[in-house]
Amino acid sequence: MRTLNSRASDVAPPDPAAFFETVHQAFGRAERAAGGIDRWYLVAGHPVRLRFAGPTLVPLIAPALEHLATAPVARPALTVCLWDVESLLPRVPAPPWRMHDDINSRASRSYSDERIHASFDMGTGVLSLVDGAADLAVYCVRDARRLPGYEIGAPLKPIFQRAMHGRGGQLVHAAAVGRPDGGVLLVGKGGSGKSTTALTCLGTELLYAADDYCMLSTDPVPYAHSLFNSAKVYAEDLGRFPRLAALPSRLDDLGIDKALLFLHPDQRDWITTGFPVRAILVPQVTGRPETSAVPISPAAALKALAPSTIFQLAGMDHSTLGTLAACVRRVPCYALRLGSTLSAIPAAIQDVLAQVSGGAR
Repeated sequence: MRTLNSRASDVAPPDPAAFFETVHQAFGRAERAAGGIDRWYLVAGHPVRLRFAGPTLVPLIAPALEHLATAPVARPALTVCLWDVESLLPRVPAPPWRMHDDINSRASRSYSDERIHASFDMGTGVLSLVDGAADLAVYCVRDARRLPGYEIGAPLKPIFQRAMHGRGGQLVHAAAVGRPDGGVLLVGKGGSGKSTTALTCLGTELLYAADDYCMLSTDPVPYAHSLFNSAKVYAEDLGRFPRLAALPSRLDDLGIDKALLFLHPDQRDWITTGFPVRAILVPQVTGRPETSAVPISPAAALKALAPSTIFQLAGMDHSTLGTLAACVRRVPCYALRLGSTLSAIPAAIQDVLAQVSGGAR
């Protein structure tokens, strides 16, 4: 069988199912050596079991998902098998694929087909595989000590995207705030103000669902599902958010001076697992003191939402753009012109929700 360190010239064509089985067997050896630890979460309404081989990855992966914790069930929608290679050496031999250069980025594409999806992230050193037919995934980390802050704050994105796609979910690069009866998606490229806008809503009537990534479903109505309770704020801006100042934080390992914080459990009363999407807002920093919302076309909202979702997230296919386009056509869209008075931002969003009261078009 071809592996990720084989040369294409001297081996048979790749067999995605066989490679998945090889990786899954490697997890089995790790689990037998270190013991299994289960964590259960309700992801976009579906029970998901995370099966850790040993304790190393638990404090790195679980905190972002803890607001979704749920009781075990007999048949989960997805089981994810997670382990860290470095921490188990030499008890568990290194796996038979290379994990230190971009050969994985190239070769992993050839190990994907209609059933199996493979991805390797050089920045995180993570190999992710999903077997859609078996509702099973594996998540192999090269070295947990080198796992960057952005992966700790938003783990398992390729796996969640692939596994939930067949269940009507679409992972999107967006923030989300709202009430149980409805809320808004905040969309735009990095640095456009999504996180700031979402975090200003903590402690108001608007509950926090996401500041960077969430799961979107469109049937029967657009609905934003929270995935991660993490928040990212530039270190020098922490003082502008009193509710965050006392929370434990870490600086991103990549030198981007953002602090990573987890809102659960300290801010649990201000977190929601999701709501119907009543409007889409495109934040725009103006430098003026006041905040206002101005209607824009669905095409303008799609231009803000689609590129960052498609280019940032692995595993997108031809249906992704169609899902996003359908969403922006079904709800009103606005440019949210952000003012420098942060306390006024939640009120502007609530004004939008009042205007669109009654649901999606």
